Amino acid sequence: MGEYKISIIYESGFEFKSQHLLINDLKECSSKKEIENLVSDQDWIKDYYLAYKPFKKEIYLNIKNREPIFILNNKFFYDRKLSKFEYDNSKRNLILVEGPVDNPEDILKLIREIESIPNIQFKIQTINYSYVNGWDVNSDKTLIRFGNTLTEKRFKNFRDTSKYLLDIGKIPSIIDMRYKDGVALNYGK
Repeated sequence: MGEYKISIIYESGFEFKSQHLLINDLKECSSKKEIENLVSDQDWIKDYYLAYKPFKKEIYLNIKNREPIFILNNKFFYDRKLSKFEYDNSKRNLILVEGPVDNPEDILKLIREIESIPNIQFKIQTINYSYVNGWDVNSDKTLIRFGNTLTEKRFKNFRDTSKYLLDIGKIPSIIDMRYKDGVALNYGK
């Protein structure tokens, strides 16, 4: 790798194509400063530790990756702190989000709210936003429709509905939260 022998440890595992690209780019670096700049410019790195062995051309690099939870419009990963970094098609078991989303915080609110329901495991696969339907959350078994506006009242209705569904032991194919006066459930599929 250039003039330096570089040892890299990926604490979070080896899961991004960006990691392969970093290794290739490090081979071209010819100074400590170049190496530091290259590593600090990687948006997928959460933390890193760089150590130089004095009087030798040896560098030790520990890297901790950001942990993405969703992919927005097949362009960017986002983690739980809403740090945004480029999506490189290397991890597919994440929530796919599509649509003209202005505020990624809304996505995180939906994920947190749905994941907070104990005993009913809505495994979110996709979240779609459109101006016509609003927020549609697709889990492995159920479509949950929240509408255009995410309000605390809708989230409370969702929590109450989830408790009811747990009590009766039935999970519908559609939970529609878009109504002012309540919730529509559809058990057909």
